Amino acid sequence: MEETLKNLEISEETIGQMIEVCPNIKELSKMEILEKIEILKKINCNNIQIRNIVSSNPMYLDRSNTDVDKLIKKMDEVGFSTLNILFDGNPYILNLDAFEIENYIKERQKNGELLEDIVDNMESNLYVFQEI
Repeated sequence: MEETLKNLEISEETIGQMIEVCPNIKELSKMEILEKIEILKKINCNNIQIRNIVSSNPMYLDRSNTDVDKLIKKMDEVGFSTLNILFDGNPYILNLDAFEIENYIKERQKNGELLEDIVDNMESNLYVFQEI
């Protein structure tokens, strides 16, 4: 696990802090970590963005691939355009589930807001995700 994270140029000190936040990552295999990295590469994250996301939000590494894929698919379906930039700006979005995004959007639509306006607001104000 540590070797794979070091390949992302994450320092030993940062890896230690990541383990403090999410002790389960010590048990992850190299393959499990590489799968999470590959998910981020599929949405056009570069190595710097991947390093920022993983080191800032180690809980991402402990999520199921299925849940992360569903989240990304849902966000893509509703119109989020630059997920790599979005996740780099707020890596904790990756801790959400697809249904949480869907429910949040539906609630705002009940108030008469248009989907594209909601998505634009969420993309331009990353703190909105803390309301979810």
